[in-house]
Amino acid sequence: MAIERPATTEVNAAPPPRHGRDLHLPMTTILKVIGSGLGLWAVFLLWPEFLMFLLAVLMAVTLHPAVRWLEGRRIPRGLSVAIIAAFTIALVAVFVMFVMPPLTAQLTHLLQNLPEFRARVLGRIPERYPGIHKVVRELFETTSASMAAGTFGRWFAWGQSAISGVVVAVVVLVLTLYLLLHGKSLYAWLLAFVPRTYREKLATTVHEVSDVVHAYVSGQLLAVLLFAVFTAILLTILRVPAAAPLAVIAGFCDVIPVLGILLATLPAVLLALAVSPTAAVTVAVAYVAYHLFETYLLLPRIYGNKLKISSLAVLLALLIGGKLQGIIGVVLVLPLVAAYPIIERHWLSGYLSARVLADHKALAKAAETGSEVAMDEVLHGEKHASERLASSRGSK
Repeated sequence: MAIERPATTEVNAAPPPRHGRDLHLPMTTILKVIGSGLGLWAVFLLWPEFLMFLLAVLMAVTLHPAVRWLEGRRIPRGLSVAIIAAFTIALVAVFVMFVMPPLTAQLTHLLQNLPEFRARVLGRIPERYPGIHKVVRELFETTSASMAAGTFGRWFAWGQSAISGVVVAVVVLVLTLYLLLHGKSLYAWLLAFVPRTYREKLATTVHEVSDVVHAYVSGQLLAVLLFAVFTAILLTILRVPAAAPLAVIAGFCDVIPVLGILLATLPAVLLALAVSPTAAVTVAVAYVAYHLFETYLLLPRIYGNKLKISSLAVLLALLIGGKLQGIIGVVLVLPLVAAYPIIERHWLSGYLSARVLADHKALAKAAETGSEVAMDEVLHGEKHASERLASSRGSK
């Protein structure tokens, strides 16, 4: 006898709730992430070459007005670039022929007679200043130790560095000449990637930033040359040892605002003290006087209104640039900092408050005139005179 089983009814039970979330990434997003990672990896690998290209861009922007001036004299662009290249090579040849021999000879003489110079300097410092004696002795001992480290391996390493420096200089020069010759077409090709709604704004920004870069690089080169020539003449007249190396050091240190004059003055005063205390005092006074002349008279006339950076901003920018990329970072960071007001005016005005823009504009004018009225108004949250005038007119 068969036993009948009760019929079972099928019920569509709901699936148990899931506590997790499904993440669906489109293939295009995945490809973009992979492409961005590969791009960052390529930038990391090619960073030294990118820095060389930036240096070439700075030099090309600086020399472009010269090319434009030659073209205005109906000289073709190719011939204009060739003239600039020949002039640059001639300057390098003059430096090698007339500056390098005395520079090398005086530096060798200084290193060979360093103990004698140290004895002269210490003999002219009174014994009642033991701290100064200690500092001077350590400075000379450090220099002697670096001289003693000139073994074959050390000289070989320096030779490799010199060769690398020459190669980098040649590559930067070639890139600079190429940018002068074909930079306009390259710039137009890159600008074509920018949407048309932003293209005019970007072109205006690039033009104004180029003016700032040209003012900075050309002005800095002129200031370095003038300070180096001044120190060479001064130290030669006073018969200070190693006048040519000290002049080169002064030129390099002149790039660094505020701190540069201290770095240039200290070795010059020490070696002038080996001649006489009068020579040391004369060198110190002349260096400080020239620094004041350069800061308050020469550089404002060279830069004009195109480069207005506070000393504190300069020092912070130099610390950051030097920490990140050394000497190249120091060279590149100041034009970028000087270009910020242009970027703020064209690209950040829609994101920043109108009061921020007004305050920055008032502070920039105050920095030019030396007035602290705008600074006090910003610190106390007050309105500027222009804002008060506008609000009073609106109320009427």
